Amino acid sequence: MTDERADVMLEILKNIQADISVIKREQLSQGMRLSSIEDHVRGMMTSIYQLQSDVADLKNRVDLIEKRLGLTDTSH
Repeated sequence: MTDERADVMLEILKNIQADISVIKREQLSQGMRLSSIEDHVRGMMTSIYQLQSDVADLKNRVDLIEKRLGLTDTSH
């Protein structure tokens, strides 16, 4: 292989290596962003489950109050 061809090949390989380096950095950045989104969604799901629990507790309390006051409907 001539020196000129070797230089061209070396330049091509350097460009490929630079492109791969950019892809690696972008991949790392996207991984961190995805992890952040997953943490956020996990927090929202925790909040939703807590709200559902609170609503269920309130429903039970209202049912108990209605029962004590004799306001319950027999069709339930």
